[in-house]
Amino acid sequence: MTAPVVRDVISRAMRLNGALASGDSPEADELNDAMLAMNTMKRALFGTVIGTRLSPQDLTGLTTAQAENGGEYQIPGGATFTLTAPGNPRSGARFGVVDANLNFATYNLTIARNGRLVNGAATNLVLSINGQALRFWFRGDTGNWVEEANYVTANDTIEFPEGLIAYMPYMLAVAIVGEFGGELRQDVIAGAIEGRQAFARQYARRGRNMIDPPIGVDGGQQAQQPQQRG
Repeated sequence: MTAPVVRDVISRAMRLNGALASGDSPEADELNDAMLAMNTMKRALFGTVIGTRLSPQDLTGLTTAQAENGGEYQIPGGATFTLTAPGNPRSGARFGVVDANLNFATYNLTIARNGRLVNGAATNLVLSINGQALRFWFRGDTGNWVEEANYVTANDTIEFPEGLIAYMPYMLAVAIVGEFGGELRQDVIAGAIEGRQAFARQYARRGRNMIDPPIGVDGGQQAQQPQQRG
């Protein structure tokens, strides 16, 4: 089965609202507007239902450091630098790096993967472009630190598991109904709420001694798979 791409999510969201007939495709201007909404919605998941918000961390005077969940590391200039990814990360853990002195081309940053994958590769990641600023989140089912994409295009795949992608048309349908019109049905609203809960169950920030919350929705009702909706 082919993995869903952004265009698939947008088309289904518009069909759920009745803004697009079955079998039709969005016009170019509709697709561009919906992609803007999709990117905004996806970025807003990080630091809310996916992991913790990042806080700046100054590394002045160092050439090596150990990253921790929630840190956004300001990499100093003057020498090459090695930042080791957080150890024993849980799903949804996040960290970031910033070229604080705009000189990665001269003084490279190496992100040591610490036994995990980084962007799907079993090698350390070297950043060598001035001004680079990247954020990563940990996908536990693949053992991979995934770069948070600030912008996706219509034919890009989506970095989440397919079980979570299945909720995204419902979430996007709610986000775009005011712009595209159509009917916002109760089952679509419920699907969007369940989607946020599903992301939070898998990736939300948790205390060290907290257990994963039970699968279900408010009131103890079992969540339904969105593929079963009309």
